[in-house]
Amino acid sequence: MSKEKFLVFVDGDKYEWEKSTITGAELRMLAAIPQNAQIYLKVPGKPDEPVNDNSTIDLAKHHGPARFSTQSPGSQAG
Repeated sequence: MSKEKFLVFVDGDKYEWEKSTITGAELRMLAAIPQNAQIYLKVPGKPDEPVNDNSTIDLAKHHGPARFSTQSPGSQAG
């Protein structure tokens, strides 16, 4: 029996995750995101949601892969 994998995209790069939820800290480890960079969850039709290390994202409830973007401190959102 194969375990379901969830796809997540961080700044356009694809990653596979084996659990239905992911925390900001796990996402940081998975995608090697620097500790000082802010992570955002892209929500279609709404402003991007900031993701903290202790935030938990439910990947099972997303339609399709969850998409995240990162922003280094001091840079402006484009």
